[in-house]
Amino acid sequence: MTGIFTGFFGALVEAWAQLRIGKLRVMLSLVGVGAAVAAMTFVIALGQVTSAIIDQEIATYAGRPGTVRIEVTPTGRGVSGGDSGTSPTEAPGAEGAGGDTTATERITKAEMNLVDRYSANSWATNYLQNLRIAFPGGSRSVETTVVSLGYGTLHHTAVAQGRWFSAEDEDDLSPSLVVSQGFLEELGYTTLDGPLTVRAYSPAQTTFTIVGVLKPDDLAWCENDVDAANYCYQTISAFALTGPYEQWLGGEAQASLPAPTLEIWAGPEQEQELISLATQDLDSQFGAGSTNAWSNTDGMQGLDTGGFTTTVTIAGVFVMILGALSLINISMVTVRQRIHEIGVRRAFGATSRRIFFSIMLESVVATVVAGIIGIGIAIVGMRVAPLGTLLGVGVETRPPFPMSAALIGLIAATGVGALSGIIPAVVAVRIKPIDAIRY
Repeated sequence: MTGIFTGFFGALVEAWAQLRIGKLRVMLSLVGVGAAVAAMTFVIALGQVTSAIIDQEIATYAGRPGTVRIEVTPTGRGVSGGDSGTSPTEAPGAEGAGGDTTATERITKAEMNLVDRYSANSWATNYLQNLRIAFPGGSRSVETTVVSLGYGTLHHTAVAQGRWFSAEDEDDLSPSLVVSQGFLEELGYTTLDGPLTVRAYSPAQTTFTIVGVLKPDDLAWCENDVDAANYCYQTISAFALTGPYEQWLGGEAQASLPAPTLEIWAGPEQEQELISLATQDLDSQFGAGSTNAWSNTDGMQGLDTGGFTTTVTIAGVFVMILGALSLINISMVTVRQRIHEIGVRRAFGATSRRIFFSIMLESVVATVVAGIIGIGIAIVGMRVAPLGTLLGVGVETRPPFPMSAALIGLIAATGVGALSGIIPAVVAVRIKPIDAIRY
């Protein structure tokens, strides 16, 4: 085993030395290989980064890939009364889920028990409410999403000013709001310099404290549209935290609260198992057909880069093969010029294996060096490329360079080098010691 490694590294060192001798010729022959690796790696990385960015944008609305959404509308079918569940008289279908406080409380409790039972680490609840907010130009109804603390993490909610909800907000006497940029502008402000209070009239009168402002809507698509005046504006919406929001509601307002939607991140591998368990668990409490659970994976993937990566890789390898043809020609010329050297080495006991690998590794080392340079160029290109302009979406956080793209480029360069070195290596192996005398 030691002899094998010694021979390999010896051949590697010898190959590097030969490349240094003929560096100008090798460098010229490898320009095409390096350019092909750079282009291929850059395009593959761009596709994967694009997929990640689009998935982040979609996650704002649908949650991280592999998120299971669970809604409960009690039917009471096959469930007896008492502690085992909700009877049909308490929860007559959707009406019980939306307007019956007892049914809503039971659903909420059952969902929290589900989270605890399966030790969910990333989860959130949400439901919609309309708040009547006092603006300088008059009061208006604002669609508000009432959420738990984990919602921001699960949905990658981007806060441009201020902050997202924290655990300390649970105890505030003035419930906290995170609002859209349009909401802030409707109040007469463009920036949030500190906590800002706003008055709400319904569903109950209270004062909210604005602690954060969401990322503004991207309206670049309608700037040059003269007919877009009626629909090209910042949306007016808000988020409220479940605990403090529900604490100040009166009995009548609490009775109208809808049952929350539970979202649990299970990952693409375990989502179907969670759907089955949640449906079985909640249906046993609220009646057959009460639970609607589904995953967002099928409908929210940004891009399937598998076929794209394969196509680009094949095209890049084809270009590298064309570039490696010149390397084969140079290697053949080099072998013919080194017949005397190779013949002498054979006379002194060099094996065919050693000769073969020393010649082939010259091409492999050359293309690997060209591949590393090409990968470096691709990484720099991804750093300076205007992704927002290329993709047409706002890029808040630039994803890291995907290592899989670099690995594909390096493997392709190595494979092309090995293939381009086989023919010269076979020719070198056939050289006999007697040939050293003639040359």
